[in-house]
Amino acid sequence: MTDPDDQFEGWLDRHRVEPIGPAPGAYERIARTARRRRTVRVTAVAAAVAVALTGATGVAYRIATGPGPVLPPGASASVSEPSSPESPSSSPSSSSSPSSSPSLEPPVSAGSPPVQSAHCHAGELRVTAQGAPGGGTAGGVYSWLVFRNVSARTCTLYGYPGVSWLTGPSGQQVNDPLQREQNVTPARVVLAPQGAAHAVVRQGQPGAFEPQCHAVEVAGFRVYPPDETASVFVPWATQACSTKGINVGTVSPIVAGLDE
Repeated sequence: MTDPDDQFEGWLDRHRVEPIGPAPGAYERIARTARRRRTVRVTAVAAAVAVALTGATGVAYRIATGPGPVLPPGASASVSEPSSPESPSSSPSSSSSPSSSPSLEPPVSAGSPPVQSAHCHAGELRVTAQGAPGGGTAGGVYSWLVFRNVSARTCTLYGYPGVSWLTGPSGQQVNDPLQREQNVTPARVVLAPQGAAHAVVRQGQPGAFEPQCHAVEVAGFRVYPPDETASVFVPWATQACSTKGINVGTVSPIVAGLDE
């Protein structure tokens, strides 16, 4: 009996296929194709390198000379030496942008006298009270607060004085401060030395507001001239309601002179 391996080898020998050789000229065509591809790759690489070198040359030129057109590769250009910077003392031309530093105020001489405020201070005024011409109306009492300039300079008063009732020069305040008369427009008053101005105080008769009033004796006014925080006591003995908000009274703006 024949061995199976021998049978298989005999079958291979009977069916063996001889390899077919390449067609004539195939190697030459393959070699020519490979050479053309290498030539194309080398040309592409050379073009990329040239582009990169051109960009690098343009960047280097811009860095060295500042903004401007980029010269093509191989072109020559003459570059002048940078001019020396201007002296700090040179003045800018009219087309230059304005300086960002603020302008300085003119210096004040150390020997200049201080500028005094124009308004009258409490220490420059003598404030007194007196009955108003006519005395008042039915149910109301009018009085004047007179402001006289006792200083050696001219000063001004504008607006309303602050006024409240006191039980004495160092006493307690009675009721609320007098309210401002709203139907009179304030005006600036110029007081020369010894010049005078006045404000009108209006108050109802305390008896007309009982039993809510609870009238008490008062010794005078505490007066703040306009724009002042210092006050003066002005004697003016009378009665006033002690209940807050009842018959408080009013005061007008200061007006020039002592005329009605």
